[in-house]
Amino acid sequence: MQNIRSERVVIIGGGIIGLAHALTAIEAGCKVTIVERNSRPLGASVRNFGTIWPIGLAFGSERNQGLRGVQRWQEISQAAGFHAESCGSLSLAYRDEAWNVLQEFAALPEAALEGFELLSPGETLKRHPLSNPNGLKGALFSPHELCIQPASALTALSAHLASIGVSFLNRACAIKVHDDAVELSDGRILPFDRCVIAAGDEMQILFPAELATAQVRRCQLQMMRTSPLEQRLGAIMVSDLTLAHYPAFQRCPSITALQSVLHDTMADYHQWGVHVIAAQHSDGTLTLGDSHEYGQDFTPDIWSHVEELVLQNLSTFTRLPVCHIESRWHGVYLKSTIGETQVVLHPRDRVTMVTAMGGLGMTLSWGLAEQTISSWTSPSLSPPPPDAHNLLLAEP
Repeated sequence: MQNIRSERVVIIGGGIIGLAHALTAIEAGCKVTIVERNSRPLGASVRNFGTIWPIGLAFGSERNQGLRGVQRWQEISQAAGFHAESCGSLSLAYRDEAWNVLQEFAALPEAALEGFELLSPGETLKRHPLSNPNGLKGALFSPHELCIQPASALTALSAHLASIGVSFLNRACAIKVHDDAVELSDGRILPFDRCVIAAGDEMQILFPAELATAQVRRCQLQMMRTSPLEQRLGAIMVSDLTLAHYPAFQRCPSITALQSVLHDTMADYHQWGVHVIAAQHSDGTLTLGDSHEYGQDFTPDIWSHVEELVLQNLSTFTRLPVCHIESRWHGVYLKSTIGETQVVLHPRDRVTMVTAMGGLGMTLSWGLAEQTISSWTSPSLSPPPPDAHNLLLAEP
């Protein structure tokens, strides 16, 4: 990317969106500081499956952005020293309607050069013997998806960024964003030429009115992780419920029929927004989930009924041994109510606020970061006066 001078960039939020913007900005010649309220990322970026998931994106600009994310994760895993497994994904069909969707998807003109493979039941079981053969109609294999361990990958990525010059202010809380500086709770001011707000659910503290008009809502997930298994899935596995969830399959004529039969026959799953993904990490553990609750506030409960729904559905498309669940957790992110996959706001002239990635932040963040940095104009920006806002200055 073309060098855009040594502009001072302050990024609020040390999750994947913030880290992607930090690396992209420093590669472009900027001077970057990340403000993170915790000692390390603890939000949605470490509470997900670790799936880099272009199979969920509709053909066009967002799928291209997702494929760019795959490429960047592969490059950065080498530089930062963490594992990114190119395992691909396996979408299994157990209803005629789901198998019709997969066949229609594979027949789309855009799919012809993407390397997708439609597999018969026999081919599926030969290549992925942990698939459940009972009622299996067939499967679609996609070679593009990656699987990482989010917590360790983000720790390694943060260390890599620090080694190439990104400054980290951890345990620092941004309480106000001015036209040219970020104010911290301890009274410090960080002057900036550009500011990126990637604070997830917490950004409502900074620009509540702007966020309120963006038509987003909070979404809470319930997830779990197993102890390590000796058997390998060989791909990230999903089934009929997931086909109905993501934008990628919405052009398929049979998707309406699939959604209808799922709604009629799986009311509990619909009520809790459950669709099931099984993602296996390099240590053999499986991340399983998830559910989707929407609202402004949530109870702290981990619902055993939701866990049972996930495990029951998992057993319909895998034949895994009985798994010991080692950990359970919630994740919360913001989601558009009008179908936007990513919401980008500009509450100030030099401030970009990124939110509502629709659960695809790990996949889309790198492409979005490149769009953000490339959109910054070339004329030099005047630095703020040294007594800006009459507060203690802390040069990032």
